Amino acid sequence: MTLVHFPRMTIQPFDGTGTPKGDPIIIQGDPNKGGTITAEISGLASTALKVAASDIEYWISQEGVGEVSVDFTLIDMPAAEEATILGQKTVDSGITYVGNDTNPPYCAVLLESENLAGDSAYLGFFRGKFAKDKETLNTQDPADKKAPDGDSYTFTAAGSPDEGDQKGEYVAKYIGSDADAISTLKAQVLKATPKP
Repeated sequence: MTLVHFPRMTIQPFDGTGTPKGDPIIIQGDPNKGGTITAEISGLASTALKVAASDIEYWISQEGVGEVSVDFTLIDMPAAEEATILGQKTVDSGITYVGNDTNPPYCAVLLESENLAGDSAYLGFFRGKFAKDKETLNTQDPADKKAPDGDSYTFTAAGSPDEGDQKGEYVAKYIGSDADAISTLKAQVLKATPKP
């Protein structure tokens, strides 16, 4: 499956009980609200376990997934929303602190794209945590101005604890245009009320 375009991602932070906390964070290229550049998903296959017998590879097990994660490149994400998903402490003065108290909340993520035929494509991750390991500062040469680079984030996924088809699953994927299927996927991933 080849996916083209990456216009929007939605992040829903959860509280300690797994209930949505605050409004979803939507990154879709709105001015001063951040934009999506890339998302690279890895860990969708587990490592093969082989058993040899009678001088051949007699049995192979490859059930489940590996370490499912998504490496994102985003640009211009608002500081307050970044602090929220990274679990950084922001005080009334507006100062954000990163240190021993930093503890990212569980979040769900919904990515929107399309395939080569133009069908809508949705990839949802039920639960996981964001990390941003570094900040980069670059000087700008007045004679050679360049476009700003995006920031790198990693989302480490976990299986869904919720009952239903998604229990124990890491990723929900749908390609097509069925409104009911799209609504169900969004409701499962973001824990929102399905639209009628």
